[in-house]
Amino acid sequence: MRRFVLAALTLAMAPLLTTSSAAQEVSRPPEIFQKLVGNWDGDAWFQVGPGNRQQLRQREWLEPVAGGTVIAIKGLGTRTTGEGVGETVHDAFAVVHVGHDGKTPLMRAFTGQGHWMDIDLTVRSDGFSWALSDPRAGLLRYDMHLDGQGRWVEAGFRSGDNGKTWTKFMEMTLTRTK
Repeated sequence: MRRFVLAALTLAMAPLLTTSSAAQEVSRPPEIFQKLVGNWDGDAWFQVGPGNRQQLRQREWLEPVAGGTVIAIKGLGTRTTGEGVGETVHDAFAVVHVGHDGKTPLMRAFTGQGHWMDIDLTVRSDGFSWALSDPRAGLLRYDMHLDGQGRWVEAGFRSGDNGKTWTKFMEMTLTRTK
């Protein structure tokens, strides 16, 4: 009986132990995200309403996880209060991966307010764009690119008229620190 159980376990595990070319082909996130892996730091601003522009220190940390099949992104924006303390105004986390079709880049983002969303992601060789619809703000679009100095430059735009006109409400320029 013992030999029978051992043989059955061996046969059951055989498919897991074999390597085929299909099993070895692993989809990796788009190359631009692999280029961005590291730590980033710099200045940013955002504006909610007219004349309410606020300066921030923005930091982004990107690292490959799950065997390099996913890029984890942590973003933290702080502003200095009157007491010199760094108050968190932006706290987000996202994962970028490739869909089950092995081609489509996907992003799921989480906010410090407990919200999460699946993002429409467009990838270019020098950056990416992502967009979403927010019931409070309308359409939001973010455009990121690496500039000629290798800096991460990203701007956010809002449209209250379904994409006919866009207003910039945030911008950040980050330098790689690690």
